[in-house]
Amino acid sequence: MTFVCLWSPDAPTAAASATELAAALLRHTPRLVAKRPGLVWADGRGLDARALAPAMLGALHEAGAGASRAGIAATPVAAEVAAVHGPDEITLVAPGEDRAFLAPWPITVLEPSRELLPALGGTGIEHCGDLARLAREAVEVRFGPMGLALWRLARADDVRPLFQPVPRALPHASLSWSEYLLHDAERLLFVVNRLAGSVCEALHGLGEGATAFTLSFALANGKTFDLPFHPSRTSADQRAWMRLMRDALDRLQLEDGVTGLTLTVDAVRGSECVQGDILDRGFASAGAAAEALARVLDGDGAALRPERTRHPLARRRTRWIEEHPAFIWARPQIGAGDTDPEIALYLFPEPEPVAAETVDRQGFAVPVRYRDQTGEHALVSASGPDCISGGQWENAYACEAYCCVRADGELVQLCRDAVSGGWKVEGVWR
Repeated sequence: MTFVCLWSPDAPTAAASATELAAALLRHTPRLVAKRPGLVWADGRGLDARALAPAMLGALHEAGAGASRAGIAATPVAAEVAAVHGPDEITLVAPGEDRAFLAPWPITVLEPSRELLPALGGTGIEHCGDLARLAREAVEVRFGPMGLALWRLARADDVRPLFQPVPRALPHASLSWSEYLLHDAERLLFVVNRLAGSVCEALHGLGEGATAFTLSFALANGKTFDLPFHPSRTSADQRAWMRLMRDALDRLQLEDGVTGLTLTVDAVRGSECVQGDILDRGFASAGAAAEALARVLDGDGAALRPERTRHPLARRRTRWIEEHPAFIWARPQIGAGDTDPEIALYLFPEPEPVAAETVDRQGFAVPVRYRDQTGEHALVSASGPDCISGGQWENAYACEAYCCVRADGELVQLCRDAVSGGWKVEGVWR
């Protein structure tokens, strides 16, 4: 028996009385839901419904609810009809007999809408069994969606989600103290590291990672300050969490001393298992790539971000600026100017001199083949040239750039120095 329905037309409706009544009923069952005045549903899953119904009726009587009845059934509709219209104080519907129990009752016990009543009366449907015997197609054509919903109830096919799933508690950890106040970020980091270790261990046990978590500070003045974090990828890595929180604590200024810390996971997702390294094709290497990057940064490596200008030369167009390492582990905000991934030119550290064979095209020397250290490469096409010159008040430059497709499918950028006539490979397109 899954559902226990209580019907009490004389139940108290005042807010204080209703609260006391709910508290009395919750002593017997973990979950209740009230769909309308006087009608209360109790979740009997995992409990002895035959013992639960008398106990809850006793609680109603003690609260002054007056005459009350209960219905026990495997479906909500059968339990409701048993409680509201049943002849006994406790009406029990035998398992598997819900449809047979509903069949002799008038169709009005299912509370059909006013629009359906004339149509039902015109077709001679008076009892639940009359409607349940009809085929679904006939009901849907004759009575529409509302009639189809009523037909399901008449057949005890009731899938209404009366009780929402209980949200599970996400991992969290806290620590408080009263003998002293903490102001120093280094001492706070010691506590934060301990909390992060406990929470990350719990996430590893669940096979999940956090997509958002919050560090809450309990201050001496009684206030609470929440600091949210959003990792760039689903993570249960304590070191990655500490990088984010260490960077935030270095810049954080609180209005009073700290008397407690709480680390709470706000959202989780299954641990990622995706390809994270284009050089490691076919393997789920996102975690390995993150660990490798962490080792580089921990070994005094530098994280760089590009700052682009409108200089005509691609090699002088981008300037690399050192970025704080914590930026890598934080989720960047997507701006309006961001675009989808596309093919891009990857410049070599230094242009590679090559020997090129050319043909004349409208006065320009267009490459058709070139030789570098790896051998000779035939070119299928060469788009261009893109003539670039400048540097009147600095190092002068003049070049003709071609975007070329090699016979092996590689896209390269060849440049001819218009002053010396030499050819160089600037980079590849990928």
